[in-house]
Amino acid sequence: MPRCPFATWKPISGSSGTYTGGPFKIVHHTTEGSTAQGAFDAFKKHRSDPHFTVDATTIYQHIDTGSASRALKNLPNGVQTNRDSAVQIEVVGFAHRPKTRATLENVRRLCRWIEATHSVPKVWPNGLPKPAVNGQDPGGHNRNATNWDTKGGHYGHSNVPENTHWDPAYTKPEVDFLMLEGTEGPETVEGLETIPFDDPGMARDHSHMPDHADPQGTSTEMPAVRRKPAAKKKPPVKIDESPTGSVKTTEAPAGKKRSTKDTTPHKID
Repeated sequence: MPRCPFATWKPISGSSGTYTGGPFKIVHHTTEGSTAQGAFDAFKKHRSDPHFTVDATTIYQHIDTGSASRALKNLPNGVQTNRDSAVQIEVVGFAHRPKTRATLENVRRLCRWIEATHSVPKVWPNGLPKPAVNGQDPGGHNRNATNWDTKGGHYGHSNVPENTHWDPAYTKPEVDFLMLEGTEGPETVEGLETIPFDDPGMARDHSHMPDHADPQGTSTEMPAVRRKPAAKKKPPVKIDESPTGSVKTTEAPAGKKRSTKDTTPHKID
């Protein structure tokens, strides 16, 4: 069974079964999170493992590419998705954010290995993924099922039939970078300056596709938790400990007069 020689083996939920047909293809996702560990936790919870998870430092392999993975929605009585010879990659990051150069370099290297191992052509049968517009789904994705079932190549999650997510939202420079051969330098990519070396803001960001890790759509975004306002503290009570009195004085709220009550015992003659 094919295992990438430069990937770190990390099984989670296991394969979804054997392939049922279709030419081999590569499917690009984004994890919609900022860390690989967060993605692993989501895959385990939803049994939604891809074949690979890739970040800026490591290529993780969860499932042999000779069997199917689990990261796509697959509707009953429809076209096959996960088991249609789809080798799936989850890129750590968000669809609406730029992908870093180190992450893309790892994805590029992995794609060349998958292409060579499974005879995947360097084409995008349903067109290139569409980048985000103002951080949101750009819409208009081509999810042609005939192309998917009959043509090998690269597909964004946004270009897979029966699916609704819009990742990976690669920009044109990001796609051109991914398609580089090992002998081609990155300086040949037009717009290379738009691909950052680092993205420090990613760790503080959140997904615009909250159900992304659950491809079958069985979970929904949790609403924000509303916290009860803190209870108001009662005003403190001061005791007059002077030798001549035992008058209790209560601190009054702002704008109100302070009230006093004389509790000193009176002698009756």
